[in-house]
Amino acid sequence: MNPDDETVYTLEVIASISGVDLETILHYQQQGLIRPLPESGNRFDDEALRTLRRIEHLRETCGVNETGLRLMLDLLDEVERLRE
Repeated sequence: MNPDDETVYTLEVIASISGVDLETILHYQQQGLIRPLPESGNRFDDEALRTLRRIEHLRETCGVNETGLRLMLDLLDEVERLRE
């Protein structure tokens, strides 16, 4: 996919799409669990949306805390890199 074709979401839109409230998203961002696009303010791409959905699934379904989330996200990223 061409990077120029990638969808960019505002904080409000990503909150609406994901069903996660703004404060929680900002907290995850502050903790380094999700990252906005560089030099974009609070604008996010599809990868950030996928990560946010993963975080919520792991937290709600599996009861994973923030330390565990960070570890699991790192491991999932590593698995994806190895598959490439």
